[in-house]
Amino acid sequence: MKNTNHNYILTGSTGILGSHILYELMMDIHNNNYEGRIILLLRSSKTATYSQRFAELFGKDVIPDYLKNIDSARIRHNNITLIDFDLKYIDEYEITRQLGGEQFHLIHCAASVNLGTNAYAFEEIKHNNYLGTLNLIHSLHEHLNKVSYVSTAFSLSSKTGQILENNTARHEDDYRNYYEKYKVQTEQEVAEICAAYDLPHQIFRPSIICGRLVDYPHHVIPKFLVFYLFGAFFFRAKQAYGDQHIRIVMNLTSGLNLIPVDYAAKAIVRACKTDIKELNIVSERSVKNTTTIPEMLRLIGWKNYEFMDTMPEAQTAVEKLYYRTVGAQLNNYLNTPETEDTRFNISVLNELMHDIGEPDVDTHFSDLCNYAVARGFNNLLA
Repeated sequence: MKNTNHNYILTGSTGILGSHILYELMMDIHNNNYEGRIILLLRSSKTATYSQRFAELFGKDVIPDYLKNIDSARIRHNNITLIDFDLKYIDEYEITRQLGGEQFHLIHCAASVNLGTNAYAFEEIKHNNYLGTLNLIHSLHEHLNKVSYVSTAFSLSSKTGQILENNTARHEDDYRNYYEKYKVQTEQEVAEICAAYDLPHQIFRPSIICGRLVDYPHHVIPKFLVFYLFGAFFFRAKQAYGDQHIRIVMNLTSGLNLIPVDYAAKAIVRACKTDIKELNIVSERSVKNTTTIPEMLRLIGWKNYEFMDTMPEAQTAVEKLYYRTVGAQLNNYLNTPETEDTRFNISVLNELMHDIGEPDVDTHFSDLCNYAVARGFNNLLA
C-alpha cells in the first residue's frame, strides 16, 4: 500500500537525524511539484530561538548538495510551518490552530539521547522520550492519518550482545540504561495508542548515527553525539592533561553498529510511503572497537593509553573525569560482548534500499573521525 500523502508533521528537525529527514521531505515536496506541507514542531534553546535554530539547518556547512539544486527557499517560505513546541509542555490549542482541518503523517524523531544511568537521566528520558511521545500522539490524533515513530536498534540489542527479533523478549535486568528501557516501553504503547485511534503506525530502529556517506559533502554531521562524544572528550582533555596515561575499560571483541545519517534518513522517508510496520536501519556488520577507539585516539594525538577488562583502581585525574562523564554514557556499549548472534535482520532494509548500496562505514571511519577532529568536535547546530 503506497502512501501518497505529502503533508507531514516532523519533530526533532534540529537534531542529527531529524534535520536530514527534513531535507528528504523537502525533496519530496520538490518532486511533488512543490505541493504539500511540512509542520515542524521545534523548541527554542538557551542560545537560540526556534526560528533561529531552523535557519541554522540551511547553513552552507551542513546542507547536502542536492538541496542547492532545488528552490529550497520557496519550500521554506510556502510549504514549511514552524511551531514553537516542547514535548514536556504541549500547547494543544496552538498546534490545532496551525493545523486547521488537514490530515498529516507524524514522523516523531525528537528524543533525548542521554545514555546515563543516574536519577537525572531517568527523569529526562521518562518525561521527554516516554511521556512526551504518548502525550504528543494523544494531542494530535484527530489531525493524523499515520504515525511513524523513530526508536532505536538498541531496543532489540541486549547487553549480552544478543540481537532479538522482538523487544518484548527483553528482560528487566538486560537494559544498559533508561534510554533503551523507555524506547522499548514507548514502542509498545505507541502501538497500543495507534490501535485505539485506528491509526496505522510504523516503528523505525536506527543504530548509532554517523556522518554522511551517500550525499555530498561526505562525513558531515550537524552534532557530535554518542560515539563522537568519546573523541570530543579526549580532544578537549588533551589540552588540559596533555597525553596523560589513561586506562580504558573495553571489551576487545565488541564493536559499534554505525549507520550514516543520510542513508538512515532516506530509508525512513522511503519507508513512510509504504506499509512497512517495523524497520531496522542498521549496518550489516559492526565496526570493531579495536578499530574505532585506537583510530579516534590516533587522530587526536593521544598515544598514552591501554585497554582494561576491569575498572582501574587508584584513578588519575583524567581517568576520574572520563568515568564520571563520557565513560558513564558509553561504557556499557564499549563492553557489550560480541556473540555469534549479533547481526540485525536487515532483509527489509535491503529491499527498500536496493538501489543504494549500504555505505562502508568501516572503510570510511578514519574520514568520519577526521571531519570531527578538524572541526574540534564543535556542533554545527545549536
